Amino acid sequence: MTKRQYLDELAAQLYFLTVRERAETLREFESHIDDTIEARQDLGEEAVVDRLPPPASVAARYYAEAGPESSSDGRDGSADGRADGRADGRTRAREESRGGFSFGDLYSMFRFARREERELSGEADGVDRVVIESVACDVSAKTSDSFSFVIRGRWSDETAPRIRRDGGAWRVDCGPDADELELVLPESVAELIANGASGDCSLELPAAASARIRTASGDLSCRVSGGVVELSSASGDVAVSGRSSGVRVGTASGDVYVEGVSGEARIDTQSGDIMLKLASPDADASARSASGDVAVRLVQGAAPDLLAESVSGDVSAPGDRVGKGPVGSRVVASGGPGRVRVKTVSGDISVR
Repeated sequence: MTKRQYLDELAAQLYFLTVRERAETLREFESHIDDTIEARQDLGEEAVVDRLPPPASVAARYYAEAGPESSSDGRDGSADGRADGRADGRTRAREESRGGFSFGDLYSMFRFARREERELSGEADGVDRVVIESVACDVSAKTSDSFSFVIRGRWSDETAPRIRRDGGAWRVDCGPDADELELVLPESVAELIANGASGDCSLELPAAASARIRTASGDLSCRVSGGVVELSSASGDVAVSGRSSGVRVGTASGDVYVEGVSGEARIDTQSGDIMLKLASPDADASARSASGDVAVRLVQGAAPDLLAESVSGDVSAPGDRVGKGPVGSRVVASGGPGRVRVKTVSGDISVR
């Protein structure tokens, strides 16, 4: 993509800004692109542009930070074409609240674009615990006979990943400029801990290994082989597969899919859907969603102690129905040894 093509697409994506704001933003971007092309003449224009975030991603960031108050009808911010004080005030407020995304964050973005791709890798023996501070880095893990890692990104010497050994624990701070961390985990690893501001995690755990994963806006996917996992994401989807002895999942707005639980399961989401598949009639499960649908699949022949209730949604579950209509719907069933509790405010419930 050429510079002009990038700027044209960015202009189209920034439809929610006023003409004045859009023009200022495009001028700022063009200036940074020109400076970067000048600094990295070995790359060329298209190579520099390819290192920038997609225009849609940049626009989404603007929209999230600036808000939708801007006019998108081609005018300069006032309802009748007049540059009144209220429109100017809104523009100034947005520029202040945005913290100059087009200045501070752009500086970081283009500084990043000027760097070469770098890679850091290594191997180690006797690792039984891995702790990751990933910031905005995607993390993946698979199992094999020995421990190894690869980190990729465009970091400077000041922002390079930091790695240290602490007995049998391997600790890494990926820093702000790493893009990707790939791990290979041997059977000796008993625990994996990862924290990230944004970034996806796709993990395959060794047999009986546990995991605690937290991210603000990334998707989480974890394949378990008998261990216990705790996963949380503010706005990402969560998926757990394999067989686990215990699962705890929390997310604000993501969907949750969990299968293969034989022990305790605790799942909470504010606005996402939940699908929970149990692998044992003894499982102790709780699934709650404020505005999403919840589906629970029992082991064939299981008859757990059951409580399923929705304030305004429908409930389909084996048991006695108590209450229906404006006050909600509630189904209860006595049984055991398993225990299932399902609750949603405005979503539907299905247990079978």
